[in-house]
Amino acid sequence: MRRKAYLLIISLLFFTTSTPVPAQGRFIEKKQASIWFGIRDITRDSLANGEDLDFLNYLYSSNDMAEYQYLGFSAHLWFQGNWEADLKMAMYDDFAPTSLNLKVIWIPMRYLGFTAGFYNYPQLMNEFNMFHRLSDEGFYGDTDSNFRQRRVHETGVMSGLVMPVNYRSIHLNLYLNGGISTLSRFSEKVTQKMINGNMRREVRYSTQHSPALFFFPEAEMGLDCFRIGDATLGIRGHASWYVVKRSVAYNRTVWEWTYDNPVHHQVDNPNHLFTKFEIDTGIYISW
Repeated sequence: MRRKAYLLIISLLFFTTSTPVPAQGRFIEKKQASIWFGIRDITRDSLANGEDLDFLNYLYSSNDMAEYQYLGFSAHLWFQGNWEADLKMAMYDDFAPTSLNLKVIWIPMRYLGFTAGFYNYPQLMNEFNMFHRLSDEGFYGDTDSNFRQRRVHETGVMSGLVMPVNYRSIHLNLYLNGGISTLSRFSEKVTQKMINGNMRREVRYSTQHSPALFFFPEAEMGLDCFRIGDATLGIRGHASWYVVKRSVAYNRTVWEWTYDNPVHHQVDNPNHLFTKFEIDTGIYISW
């Protein structure tokens, strides 16, 4: 469903940017399309294991500069009345457009404007079953020997300020965004067997909504290089920093031997500080 929605947005965007508009009284005054390549660096708190599984300990993070690399496309439209719209979409090596940054912009003053938008990006959660393999003595921690991985999405709404600066062929936009986001809910199952015994146990997790406030500044710069007819070609760069502090609460249900008499637990985990830094560069054409 998420992929279909993104494909619909792409189709509408292509139709809007490719449709000619009469010069007199035109609604869209200027259009720009870009392609770019970027890297994403993740930093998160890893808290000590306690009695309960903390899924945020297993968000993918490494000591490398770039845990993720992505290819992106963007479009920017300038409307009458100092209104603008900006859409950025990115994909990993599966070529599914799973990252989205959509903003509506109003600039009533020369160097100051206001934004509102929607933000979504995916990240990986790896080997969360290691918690049971390390802590559940006397049991095979997980009878599923496959590499356990799932994709979760950080989704939120935001608003903020924009400070545009245009000088000859240089175009700079500074955004100060903030909002509220949540991590997508999911369910997982871990099955266990007693070592040297017949007892079996099943543990099921069902996460809850995890709303949290986030801060999301961005900086974007474009440089017009040369013109071809009515079109201008240029190079662009973009950097952003995303910070949020959140926890993931869940319901845990445990069965032993049979599916009769399940034991239910409500678990509230501590907050983790999470930051994401992205930088990308590419080319654009405006007309």
